[in-house]
Amino acid sequence: MHPAFWKGLTALLVLYVLGQHLGVYDRALQYHNKLRPKEQKSIHYHAHDTQPANISTWTYDWKRHGNNHALTSEQCDAAFPDLYFEIHRAASYWANRELNTQSLELYEGNEAGVRARLEEGQLRIVQTRGMWRRDFRQRIIAVLHQIHRALVAVESVERFQDTEFTFVVDDFPLFPRNDSRQLAVFSFARNVKLESHEAVWLIPDFNFWAAVPSAGAFAEMQARARSYDARIEDKEQRLVWRGVEWTNPEVRGALLNASGGRPWADVKSMTWGDTSEFLSLDEHCRYAFVVNTEGRSWSSRLTHLLNCDSVPVIHDMDWTAHYYHLFDAGVNYISVHRDFSDLDKQMEYYLAHPLSSQRISDAARTTFRERYTTPSATSCYWRRLLRTWSSIAPRPGRTPSISFEEFFTTIAKIIRMSETGSCNMQDFFLPKREYKADPVQDGDKLRTSIRKSLAITHSHYERRHHEQRVVTKESVVLQNAPSFTNQECLKRLSSRGGMVAGT
Repeated sequence: MHPAFWKGLTALLVLYVLGQHLGVYDRALQYHNKLRPKEQKSIHYHAHDTQPANISTWTYDWKRHGNNHALTSEQCDAAFPDLYFEIHRAASYWANRELNTQSLELYEGNEAGVRARLEEGQLRIVQTRGMWRRDFRQRIIAVLHQIHRALVAVESVERFQDTEFTFVVDDFPLFPRNDSRQLAVFSFARNVKLESHEAVWLIPDFNFWAAVPSAGAFAEMQARARSYDARIEDKEQRLVWRGVEWTNPEVRGALLNASGGRPWADVKSMTWGDTSEFLSLDEHCRYAFVVNTEGRSWSSRLTHLLNCDSVPVIHDMDWTAHYYHLFDAGVNYISVHRDFSDLDKQMEYYLAHPLSSQRISDAARTTFRERYTTPSATSCYWRRLLRTWSSIAPRPGRTPSISFEEFFTTIAKIIRMSETGSCNMQDFFLPKREYKADPVQDGDKLRTSIRKSLAITHSHYERRHHEQRVVTKESVVLQNAPSFTNQECLKRLSSRGGMVAGT
């Protein structure tokens, strides 16, 4: 045949081979792109999914995601868009103010709290106060566990800047008078009428881990509350409240007076010495109406009342918590005056209008129990708070600290020792550690710190113990007050060498 024929045939064969090769490569590239999309930010994983999905197609479902602590930042924003008001408010307040290392001090006046740090993604403890008192200790443990859980859940996909922060666990933060320092603190609540409280960063309270000491994990409490779910007209047609009056006689006394003798009221004052009128938190959900009252500051009871699918009744409040901005009077709760002077009128109206009551109950349930007070929302809030805080807080120095894990090991050891009546502080000295600073110098500082913490006299322990029993008469603290030996050991808890000093 003519040579031109063979040249043409050869050219066709070459084109065919190249086409096959390029086609396979193109298909392989497409497959690779499916496995590894270019935009990693658009990918998330459901708690029970094995395949990635685009965030634009993701929809929050409380049954599926309410207890998922591993939601991505994008999922958190999609699920809880209105959660972060208090974080933005605090960040705006501090935008034009100086945050420095003095701002992080666990300053005098606050009975209980922790100075903590994030270092290479790990939670570490710098200093504590109030560990000697059981109720404070339980609160501290609950908050630290919340933080640790929120961090660990996303540690494979999110990184956090090193930072240092301080939180207090008493019912309210105290700021020293005539102090030139710009003090910043994390707290469960702030008073909206106090200018000094504008500096406070609000955090989820201890109940979002568990209602201490024995009510159980928060997710379990939400599940128990759901067992009472029913239409409002099928619930007990009364308003329920149990509590001690002495923590806020102005407000709680007004409720008792306004509800006394009313057929719609199951409102009773109680003492911890007589629990015959006691109701568990989930038993409140039997009632159509649940009323909240402030105590020494905010009332942590409200979070649990919102687990019911009942109608919340809330007086005008002086204190706010991290999610209170979501309350909408007449939409997801019934508003009454602080002196409860209009309570009778409101109850008569809503008892006569069950559809209006049902609408409020439904709105409260979908807003809070099924969304903004879920465990997943709590973890999302903590991560957003820590990211925002670290973006404006001073970079932490090389502060001596111990790990979250070692801290709890030490606590357990001290409690065991206190139960046997012994408190050998020799066991609490730190092993040698390498720091960027001179380790000998650091060791000297630690030993000085522990000597100071041990300088508290025996009579001081006894005086504090006696004062506690007098001041907290009829309170749960009285029943939970640790023994003298336990106090001594825990007051001496300097975190094995003074890192956690001043307890």
